[in-house]
Amino acid sequence: MQAVERLYRIGEVARLLGEQPHTLRHWERQFGQPRPRRGATGERLYSQQDVEILRRIQHVLRTERLTLPQARQRLGRLSHEPTSRATLELLRELLLLLLALLPEPPEQLSGE
Repeated sequence: MQAVERLYRIGEVARLLGEQPHTLRHWERQFGQPRPRRGATGERLYSQQDVEILRRIQHVLRTERLTLPQARQRLGRLSHEPTSRATLELLRELLLLLLALLPEPPEQLSGE
């Protein structure tokens, strides 16, 4: 028997986090996450994973006191957008630097 996933309404999530519902909606627009399901009447229904995403957003904004642009950069992995070209270039440069630090492979033994 499959367990039924618990879904939370926006008011419940707001109380859990100590925030106002309008703040959670604002974060959804700013970060593109979470993307809660919608009930039959259009109300937002948050999964436990959605709540955890909101907790991470809350942490970087309230505890780490990052600005929205800084928080978006820090939490960029929350979104399901493809990795940017700049990020890929940075990773490529880092990998090349790491490769340069590796010792040269031993010479191939003759006859093998």
